Amino acid sequence: MGTDAWKNWRAHDSQAPETENFEDEAHSDRQFTGGPVRLGPTTLHTVIRESESMGPAVILHTGIHMHLMPEPVVDGGLAPADSSAYHGGTMSDEIAALIALELGARLRVAGTRQLSGVHDNSPAAPIHIEVQALSRPGRPGREVLPRLTHRSTNLDGLRRLNRFPELDRSTAVELVRAAREYESAIWWANEDPDQGWLHLVSAAEIAATHRQTDSAEATDLVREHWPELWEALESADAETRSSVARQVAPQMRATRRFTDFIAELAPGPPEPRPAWDELDWTAMREHARTIYGHRSTALHAGKPFPMPMRQIPRTEESGALQEAPLGLTSGGAGAIWERRETPMLLSTFEYIVRSALLTWWDELLQAAPAATGT
Repeated sequence: MGTDAWKNWRAHDSQAPETENFEDEAHSDRQFTGGPVRLGPTTLHTVIRESESMGPAVILHTGIHMHLMPEPVVDGGLAPADSSAYHGGTMSDEIAALIALELGARLRVAGTRQLSGVHDNSPAAPIHIEVQALSRPGRPGREVLPRLTHRSTNLDGLRRLNRFPELDRSTAVELVRAAREYESAIWWANEDPDQGWLHLVSAAEIAATHRQTDSAEATDLVREHWPELWEALESADAETRSSVARQVAPQMRATRRFTDFIAELAPGPPEPRPAWDELDWTAMREHARTIYGHRSTALHAGKPFPMPMRQIPRTEESGALQEAPLGLTSGGAGAIWERRETPMLLSTFEYIVRSALLTWWDELLQAAPAATGT
């Protein structure tokens, strides 16, 4: 199994004939520029509009070059179960998510506006469909991620996406899954910053798991990532410590993968820096470990990320954005947190995760052989 966009793109590049085509409408709170841009079987067209409210931004015209529906019956028997390429979206959802990641802007497919129907040589009269407008999540004027309002949305800058079919099928799946998590994070952040945090951590974890290079011993993992447990085991014999470490190693290894990914691929500090409320960029591994702990608590105990980490960053006259919560302690909603519990704002983490994902994407392309066949 491979993703539909990946399989169809490679079929197109192998000169398989087009059997039908469709147009999907993607919406954004930004106006996109450039194009038309040809990405294999898909051509991207920008929508000219003046409003910066949510609305049509990019039209994706895609030709179908292969049969994409999995066959439930093969050679007279039920096909074996295989959800290895499943990511919950359509072919256009894949492309839109990859655009959102590469450009760092909100973009989501709102629906299909035109279908050609199956054809042999020339398309029949198209079927036109109304696409309902998407709503911008969150209160009007609220922007938790201010960088999204300033990045270039020129489609001509999509140099990574242009090489998507060069990836092998399993790598393409993981890239799409990470991109869709990133897309969901920035889409919902203004309405529910917790969703921004959860999806950004998931996006980084998908990439970290694919990139994993960790081969540490189980005891070393517990000593580094769960020092309290290691201290409690101090009086136990070596065999007991080793046995306990092996039991909890999978959890520790997941933490290690995530912290390694963030620490190794994090970008340098943004410029300009704020006059105060700076993030300590030298402690990135510790910050990542704290964030991963908050994610686990949010998922398993229903305890949201600390309120100070969910706030809108302050913008200084220089254009610098606040990077970390103010003060040695901060509070709200009946709780108080120490500074070490709230290392950075969501906007800072989005900057770090997107840059790390783009670096990972570059690594994937460097390792990819030239695309051949389907």
